[in-house]
Amino acid sequence: MTCEADLRSQAREWLVLLNSGRASADDHVAVERWRQTSTEHASALAEAERLWALLGQVERPTAVVQPPARRKRRWPLPLATAACLLLALWMAPPGWHADVRTEAGERREVTLEDGSHLHLNGATALDWDANADGLRRVRLYRGQVDFQVAADAAHPFVIDAGAARIRVTGTRFDVNLLDEQVLLAVSEGHVQVSDADGNERAVQAGEQIAWRDGRLQPLQPLDAGRALAWQRGRLVFRDRPLAEVFEELERQQAQQVLFLDGQARELKVTGVFSLDDPSAVLRAIETALPVRLTRLPGVLLVSSRS
Repeated sequence: MTCEADLRSQAREWLVLLNSGRASADDHVAVERWRQTSTEHASALAEAERLWALLGQVERPTAVVQPPARRKRRWPLPLATAACLLLALWMAPPGWHADVRTEAGERREVTLEDGSHLHLNGATALDWDANADGLRRVRLYRGQVDFQVAADAAHPFVIDAGAARIRVTGTRFDVNLLDEQVLLAVSEGHVQVSDADGNERAVQAGEQIAWRDGRLQPLQPLDAGRALAWQRGRLVFRDRPLAEVFEELERQQAQQVLFLDGQARELKVTGVFSLDDPSAVLRAIETALPVRLTRLPGVLLVSSRS
């Protein structure tokens, strides 16, 4: 099941491709096929087109439902750049209004009024309420946090992150909210977790668990080398899809990534990199994978070389 945010992102990527001057007849057919998949797909594409037209940068594209003209229209570079930027910034990042947040590339340590200590990764945003009906409550909108929760059995510490709900009284664990996926890694104590369907589990120290599509997945042994690598200044990828790798990189550099084809999304990346040098990941990707990276101000376009 594809979430609404994913559909909007895919619609924006289709629209960027159609107006990039690189779209082929097959691309236009593929967009029309994607649009007809469901009413949700059609609505997402229509919304993207409306925004594009309202921005006033280009006329409303009619080629979404028609084959392209024999000669492709190529935009002047400033116009293409502006259009890509405006589409990339279409939706404000979740949590822009949050109580506590970090910018891309910023890591920050925060001590809450109850004595709990939080270590925030880049591009993280959360709200904190010290007295929510007898609970200490955090709402994580995006990003990754290492929680060291001060013990207080009378006031449980509750975290809502997407569809994930995490409840503790005092322990240490890491919560990674990546798009619609959540990963919990417990290094000390134990944690109670639940999902949108009401399924509940206990996660002990040395274990990790993920939520995908809002549902709890099976317990796994803690892979501290990967899940907690950011706390040691490292990015560790083990056979990770390129789309997920770029989602991680967006925490370290303020650059929106748009994929121009689905094939590039699924390419796998393995490697260990410095958290402070995300450009090294880009160099490795360009060298090792059959992809083309097109750099525009604030936007990185990713396409297959094949």
